Amino acid sequence: MHKTDEELEDIARTFLRKVGLEYQIKPDMMTIISKLKHVDPGFGYRRVPDEEMPDAEAQWYSDDIEISMRESVFVAMQRGEPRARMTVSHELSHYLLKHKGHLNRSPVKSAVEVSVKRIVSQESEARRLAPRILAPEHLIPEGASVEDIKTMFGLSHEAAVIRKEEIEATRRRRRGEKRPLPQSIIDYLKEAKRRGYPVRTDLGDDT
Repeated sequence: MHKTDEELEDIARTFLRKVGLEYQIKPDMMTIISKLKHVDPGFGYRRVPDEEMPDAEAQWYSDDIEISMRESVFVAMQRGEPRARMTVSHELSHYLLKHKGHLNRSPVKSAVEVSVKRIVSQESEARRLAPRILAPEHLIPEGASVEDIKTMFGLSHEAAVIRKEEIEATRRRRRGEKRPLPQSIIDYLKEAKRRGYPVRTDLGDDT
């Protein structure tokens, strides 16, 4: 069943609370993994030489309850590089969502991954949850800019842009507000109104 944004936010926050990091801004990924292993001894991770994992940056094995990651990804994660942090968070998301199978984060998807509906759905769900683990909504200040989110939580610029949009949408729903119109639409409607066309949309002006 498709999970709402609010449900994913709750999953991320519950997990962070479980490992004692609910109010920690930008914990390093090794700390998250270590704390998870402490609360769930059955969970494991494995570092793999890059040449032994040519088609994926990291993988989730549900049968073994284990994440495998390329050595280069592990090293980059330890350095706090945004892509590596997101890669590991993506695989942790499969664990939290109880996804079954052998799943991986790869820049190139195999034919099976593209065609199998269950795998496509699971990858999409993990892709939505991963940034919420790294930058949970409850820790993002009201009015935070893309640059604020990028810097505070160690995200790439692209991920920070998406996260800001998600946060703003979640908070609008909570307040019962509608999404504001793009400025280009507002300008178009104002010009139509100026020309005498009936415009019922509130444009925030006094004319």
